[in-house]
Amino acid sequence: MSTDGQDRGLVLISATRPMHVLAWPVTNPSADAAAPAFTVEVPGLGPTTVWPDAEFGLSMAALDRRLAQVLDDRTMRQVRWAVTEDDLGPDIAWCPQLEDPAADRAFEAVCAQAWALGGWVWPSATTGIGVFDGDVLGKNHLDAERLAQVLPTRPGRVSALIRGTRIPTQEEVDAVLTLLPTLEAQDVLAPVADDDAQVIALPTFKGGLLELMTQTGKTEQQVRTAVWERSSQAARQVTHAEPSEAARARVDFALRQLMEESG
Repeated sequence: MSTDGQDRGLVLISATRPMHVLAWPVTNPSADAAAPAFTVEVPGLGPTTVWPDAEFGLSMAALDRRLAQVLDDRTMRQVRWAVTEDDLGPDIAWCPQLEDPAADRAFEAVCAQAWALGGWVWPSATTGIGVFDGDVLGKNHLDAERLAQVLPTRPGRVSALIRGTRIPTQEEVDAVLTLLPTLEAQDVLAPVADDDAQVIALPTFKGGLLELMTQTGKTEQQVRTAVWERSSQAARQVTHAEPSEAARARVDFALRQLMEESG
């Protein structure tokens, strides 16, 4: 996995979801690793230690490149059973069953690394990355007419912000918060969530997004959001009958367009 063009770690994916995966941390071999950690051979790297009991959620957007498939589905189920039932099967290279402070410290260090890796996420409900949460605006009776009184922008953009098709700026978020003084930015924002967002999170587009990041000087999260926002504008130029193909085409169009503009 990588973020902002820098390798951050190695994981074994245990399950996939639309916008994130569940992952087991993978580290160099450790004499302090205790079962249910186990050893697996990764082509090109050699023996590594996998920590299934430190499973964590990881943004799909953090995935960079696939090194190998080291376990089949049956073995993955065996490992998961071993973790949940404390029943070690015979077909896996388990680490020794250790109960000592060094093993505890090693496991805690792996968990801390996993939490740090899982802390990077796209999309997210942060300013410049997320859209206004329509439910929150509706519950607080913030319609286009009321928002137009505090947002120094065109009516068309106000409508787009309410629909969640444009990313609000810091100034626009601050203006809305003047109407909701008891809330903070993360309370009125939500992660983008549609077919285009799922496509942008795929590793397939990682290389192009990092290239755009280099050209623009923005962070990877900012670049991904810029592509998402532009992809909705590409709907008129891109038409496909199948939704997932249409989303891929829109994202590809948006990415190429932004690269041409910044190149």
